[in-house]
Amino acid sequence: MTSAFSISALIQYVLVGALLGWSLWRFLRTLMPTLMRNLQNRLAQAVAKAGWLRLGSWLQSGEAGAGCGSGCNTCGSCATPASATPAETEAPVQWRDPSR
Repeated sequence: MTSAFSISALIQYVLVGALLGWSLWRFLRTLMPTLMRNLQNRLAQAVAKAGWLRLGSWLQSGEAGAGCGSGCNTCGSCATPASATPAETEAPVQWRDPSR
């Protein structure tokens, strides 16, 4: 085994690990957004407490939690905007005969 082979194998493992980590991060943010937002904010607080304020402020999620008045309508109490009524945004599908 030569040193060139071990360096290229190391680079390959680092790249595959980085891609796997990024894919896992995106997957978890899609399936568990609240948990991942909380973890990201905790990490940002820990980094800021360690003295890296710019990195800590950059890591803050910036996403507001879903609550009454946030516009997510999970509680059913938020009013829908007047411009986004279902009649304007949805249209029935009209199938056409391909033989014409």
